[in-house]
Amino acid sequence: MRTSFSRSLPRTFSNNLKLGLLVCFVAFLSGCASTPKPEQALSEQERQARWQFHQQQLAMLDDWNLKGRMGLRVPGQSGSLSLEWQQSTARYRIYLDGPLGQSVAKIEGTEDHVELEASGQKYQGRNPEALLFELTGWDLPVSLLRYWVVGLPSPHSQSNVQLNSQGYPERISQQGWQVEYLQYKDFAGITLPARIKVRQGEVQATLVAKSWQLN
Repeated sequence: MRTSFSRSLPRTFSNNLKLGLLVCFVAFLSGCASTPKPEQALSEQERQARWQFHQQQLAMLDDWNLKGRMGLRVPGQSGSLSLEWQQSTARYRIYLDGPLGQSVAKIEGTEDHVELEASGQKYQGRNPEALLFELTGWDLPVSLLRYWVVGLPSPHSQSNVQLNSQGYPERISQQGWQVEYLQYKDFAGITLPARIKVRQGEVQATLVAKSWQLN
């Protein structure tokens, strides 16, 4: 059963707002970044050891603030938006801006509740998947993206991880989605994705990091 809302939804959502909603649910990146020096390919044992240590580092990233930009393509629409994502343990706040800094939407939520404010209206739901589906008609695994964007598979479902020559994910396959890691950089001393591509069928998003502050 889909989530009900405290206000009646509009019969149609503007293309810009629908695009903005999808962008906000698929974007999390950033960072005062420096590109790691090229390294020689590691042995399989070394790659697996680095991957185990890297997972432990990423699992501790609960509080952060990111700013980034994403190019998005969905059936019949494409575009680019900037975002700011504030994450504090299970609580998050997302600001979406369109061209010329125009505000598109603000989203706040926890694991079991989400609120969205756009065009002077507010909408509520139990989870971001249900809210996104009700507003746009797109059924996306948005809760998984918080893990994917930092380079982890979600622990809540089966996945397949292919490592690159340095022991970091090159591709994650999960719930029918493909996450490709095109570039890594050092953000505040931790190696994180600087450019990733998330795709399934005709839906594709490319994310680029700008800044990331770890608290």
